[in-house]
Amino acid sequence: MKAVRHPIILILFALALGFQPPALSQEIISAEEFNPSDNAERGKLVSTYREFFKWEEYHLALESWWTLFNEYPDFSEKLYVDGVTMYRHFIEESPEGQARENKVDTLMLIYDRRMVYFGGEGNILGRKGSDLLRYRNSDMEQVEAAYGMLQRSLETEGVKSREPVLLNYISASLLLHRADIIDNIQVLEDYFMVSGLVDQQERGSSRQERTRASIDEMILKEDILSCTGLDLYFGTRFEQNSADPGLLDKMINYYTSAGCKQSDLYVAAAEKLFKIEASAESAHKLAVLFIGRDELEKAAYYLQLAVVDETLPDETRAEWFYELSIISLAKGDPCEAIGFAREAKAYNSEFGKAYMALGDAFIACRNELGDDFHQHCAFWAAADMYQAAARVDPSLAGESSQKLELCAAQYPSKEDIFFQDLQVGSNFKVGGCIQENTTVRSRD
Repeated sequence: MKAVRHPIILILFALALGFQPPALSQEIISAEEFNPSDNAERGKLVSTYREFFKWEEYHLALESWWTLFNEYPDFSEKLYVDGVTMYRHFIEESPEGQARENKVDTLMLIYDRRMVYFGGEGNILGRKGSDLLRYRNSDMEQVEAAYGMLQRSLETEGVKSREPVLLNYISASLLLHRADIIDNIQVLEDYFMVSGLVDQQERGSSRQERTRASIDEMILKEDILSCTGLDLYFGTRFEQNSADPGLLDKMINYYTSAGCKQSDLYVAAAEKLFKIEASAESAHKLAVLFIGRDELEKAAYYLQLAVVDETLPDETRAEWFYELSIISLAKGDPCEAIGFAREAKAYNSEFGKAYMALGDAFIACRNELGDDFHQHCAFWAAADMYQAAARVDPSLAGESSQKLELCAAQYPSKEDIFFQDLQVGSNFKVGGCIQENTTVRSRD
């Protein structure tokens, strides 16, 4: 009986399977798609390649890796990361020639396949473009291709862009410029774009500072960031958008970085920005700018705008009035210089340089005091100021001593003092625009 029952049982079991509901049948098919035997094989491949990879036996890892790459391309992104490591090694140890070029092609393929299966175009294009530039930087067509990849990466990643991508983009730009494929203006466009991204990264970090320094060094070595180059780049833009504070700020920053603050275009931008965003500080910066250009009337104009700001600390206002005094003296207006120096002294009675400036201005306006005797009286008033300067600021003692010696040599003689019905040590008021009480002194 048993020999007869077994076939019947098997036949009934087979029929039962054949008449299962469709849903159950599909479930069995889906389960089979996991292919336990394939998973086991894949596991062996992964274990083999990873073990050899760990010990940097890349040639031994390659066969297993390639099988995974071709048959299981989407099982892990780590497969592609390791592939890049291996093929960089193979390229570095290969001599120039077709075999090496083939390995570079494979490296590019790895990046492409990674994007297909795992996305991340911005990040991967930055890596792909960097490697293409590294291994084929003498082929300008390939450099152009790398430049395009790096550009797309920067546009996609923005402020998250990695330091090597930023640096390699500028490198590619400069290589294309040397080959006359792109012009100065395009290189500056590239530089400004990268600089803008760096500026948005974590300020003050070592990474940001290192990246900024490296980029600036590359550009400065090529003489791209020259005054002429900046004028060429910003000229038309300024004409078209001179009311745009963003453009004006950008111009001022880059002209300053390049040491081009004497450029007429820089000056125009600085004055335009002042009209839009006037402040005491910006007025003072313009004054300093015009002092450097020896345009003293304009320097005085902006300084006078600066000193009237009610929010200025007294010490700052005193310094700026002192600067006005120096400018006025340089312009040949010693009386005006006296007025400004007195303002400086009034806002800071301990400001020694204001006293020095006042003494210099007294001497400079002596010709307005009449005869020879009264002109020499200006040196008495000047000496008082030099003494006061050394008293409030001992660091000026050396300069004060030298000027006092010069003054003493110009004092009237005792005989001249006698014929003016004056006595040494008596009080005397110097006239003109000096209007200062002093003491009669003789040179002998």
